[in-house]
Amino acid sequence: MTNTHRGARRTAFLLGLSLLPLTTIGCGTDPTGDSTPRHADRTVDGVVQKDQLTDSSVLSDTSRGMAHSPTASSSAMSSLLTGTLEPQARALLRAELSGVVRTLRAKAGQRVAAGQLLAELDVPALQSALTAADAQVLAQEMALRQTKREHDRVAQLLQIGGVSKAEMEEWESRVQAVNAALDAARAQRANAAADVQRLTVRAPFDGIIERQITTQGSMVQAGDELVSVVDPRMLELAAGVAVDDASRARPGMRVSLRIAGMADSAIMARIVRVSPSLDPVTRQLRVTVLVPNAHGRIPAGSWAEGTLTNSTGTPRSTSGGH
Repeated sequence: MTNTHRGARRTAFLLGLSLLPLTTIGCGTDPTGDSTPRHADRTVDGVVQKDQLTDSSVLSDTSRGMAHSPTASSSAMSSLLTGTLEPQARALLRAELSGVVRTLRAKAGQRVAAGQLLAELDVPALQSALTAADAQVLAQEMALRQTKREHDRVAQLLQIGGVSKAEMEEWESRVQAVNAALDAARAQRANAAADVQRLTVRAPFDGIIERQITTQGSMVQAGDELVSVVDPRMLELAAGVAVDDASRARPGMRVSLRIAGMADSAIMARIVRVSPSLDPVTRQLRVTVLVPNAHGRIPAGSWAEGTLTNSTGTPRSTSGGH
């Protein structure tokens, strides 16, 4: 073999070695022999997505149906709720009949107990009807006693043959008729008493007079507003939750609230009701948050802002801070 041929072969061999690393890199395989691509498919909420497999990748939380990052802040897990705190119990008391306000025992800010008399209307015709009904009942009761005495006397005469059986049956019919008349008189008296009872307005529950709408001596019509009563010991916040957090909102979930004008600390409340469907206009899920207010520290009508938390339980009472 000549030197020329040997040189040509050596040149071809060296050229092949120089091309070999380029071919290896171009095929896309790992130098260690692992042929797994650097990109892989992942599934989030049932949707297959392309994601780079790195340490900072977002992991799917299939148990809650949401995604989270190990380094994500807690604010990313919350949803803002805003609204006005309203009393859980509020009653707007109205006149059931037309008349004059004879008595008014309700002043704004006054504490009242359930059943306490707040107002009384004066309708003379109803009182007169009740008096007449009472008199009718007394008259029928007296007539029944007299009829029964005659019935008993005729029954004794029947035993000794002093009266006929037909006469006895006639007295029995009279007793039944007087009994029926007495029942009718009593029913009429009950109706008249019920009408008179409708003239009085009483507190439906323990609470505080919110507004005194009428004044003593005023003429009112049936349906006119007289007094409003609230129970401020429990407040409610009706708010909307963004659709992205709708699956997380559930009864018992804690809510951290901040009240306008009360920046000292956050108040823990909880969700008590969740709407079964989204609001068709706002596309939000309506929830109701219950806020304890045993000592009335939070005024009804206060503006509140809150965020959902990731726990459930009984909220902290807001009775402290006095």
